[in-house]
Amino acid sequence: MATRLKSPDRQSAGVLDIGSNSVRLVVFQSRSRAPVPVFNERVICGIGRNLDATGHLHAEGVERALASLRRYAALTRAMGVEDIDIVATAATREATDGAEFLAEIERLFDRQVGQLDGEEEARLGASGVVCGMPDADGVSGDLGGGSLELATLTNGEYGLGHSLPLGHLRLLTDIGSKQKLLSKRIADVLQSVDWLPEIAGRRFYAIGGAWRSIARLHMIQSGYPLRVIHNYALRADRAAEFCQIISGLSKASLPLTEAVPSQRAAAMPVSAMILQQLIMKLAPREIVFSALGIREGVLFDRLDESAKAQDPLLLACQEIADRESRFGVAGDDLSQWVAPLFPDEDDVARRLRIAVCLLADIGWHEHPDYRSEQVYFRILRLPLIAITHVEKAKLALAVYRRYGGSMDDHALRAVNALLNPEDIQWSRTLGDALRLAETLTGGKSALLAGSRLQLSKQRLTLEVDPSSADLVSDVVHNRLSQLANQMQRKPRLSIE
Repeated sequence: MATRLKSPDRQSAGVLDIGSNSVRLVVFQSRSRAPVPVFNERVICGIGRNLDATGHLHAEGVERALASLRRYAALTRAMGVEDIDIVATAATREATDGAEFLAEIERLFDRQVGQLDGEEEARLGASGVVCGMPDADGVSGDLGGGSLELATLTNGEYGLGHSLPLGHLRLLTDIGSKQKLLSKRIADVLQSVDWLPEIAGRRFYAIGGAWRSIARLHMIQSGYPLRVIHNYALRADRAAEFCQIISGLSKASLPLTEAVPSQRAAAMPVSAMILQQLIMKLAPREIVFSALGIREGVLFDRLDESAKAQDPLLLACQEIADRESRFGVAGDDLSQWVAPLFPDEDDVARRLRIAVCLLADIGWHEHPDYRSEQVYFRILRLPLIAITHVEKAKLALAVYRRYGGSMDDHALRAVNALLNPEDIQWSRTLGDALRLAETLTGGKSALLAGSRLQLSKQRLTLEVDPSSADLVSDVVHNRLSQLANQMQRKPRLSIE
């Protein structure tokens, strides 16, 4: 890593989202390119229930919402959160009494509420996708209670957006659970968007709690080895088949588990039906679920251009290393020292190698007998963004090996399910090289300046300057031999 990434200031930032079905407050540790939530709470209120029939917000829903909002106002004051964005979506922009409701919110929080129009809602939802997947390319769909926002993305750049009256709450209150009528309404609304055929065949990014619940259920049903929604990817045909099954089930017959909130159950069949018809209409290559949406999009939207350009994965890894490394962040020293082992790597592999080097010292405070396992599971479950599940498994395995983890451990279920032999070899090589570096220097990376690795077709050589010869021990010899053997090279130690 050529330059150190700039960490954000530590002033917390909040986003309050007034939706048709729920209100949610998220407080982030700071306004950062790698946002870390420190408080996240959602309350189902249903202010948009029966809106099409009455033209007004649902009275009981408004009462529940205001009770929750008074709580959120008290909490943010107690937390000292002064930087809060409040945004409102479909229900309040359509209801005749929406402005009155928003005025009460402004009184509670002493700040203006941003009433989003449909296109702005679509753009901010897409910005949330880009926040978590910087090179997103395809179509984002943000399904809420009152509307569905579609937006096009080209290599992380927003193109156009459109809001459709296909929220799951709206459909359920207007039509109920009548499958034929629901299917016809969804098809008719999608047919009205004349530019959908022009964006067919691209990746589809699914945003929203109802679709995340479908992803969680699919993970459980398919025995997927992780429970990480962000960047969970499904082939479109498999997603369509699963959605067809879910859309045909009643709330009572859904195979719900503790991983799927019961409050989401009523919305799952109609949400699955919407996704299934979108797949039929757009013929995407793949469905990718995003854990980030409009709230993260609001946060991302207010960053300056230099902050937006930062790599959120490396920034997050650096911040973890800042807190937890013993002798300061050693990512630069380590990544340069192991670089000769990866002469043909591309930018994607280089970036992941740097991330591994940043996290290489985060397990020192764990019990020695459990360090490898602890760092492995921790990394698999960290809420990192801008990283695929395969990449996360490679990262976790490399740090696991840096702490001497055995390749025969039953804990490696996720690795064995997600990684191919080349991926595993990459992680083993990097992890074993970092273990050699730790053994040679005791974790004080500045000492690496007195040594270097050289790789040829037959040999792996560790060259040590005479001034650093005292660092060499029998354990260093053993670690060098282990690394060379698994790389199918002969080890050589040179002190000269």
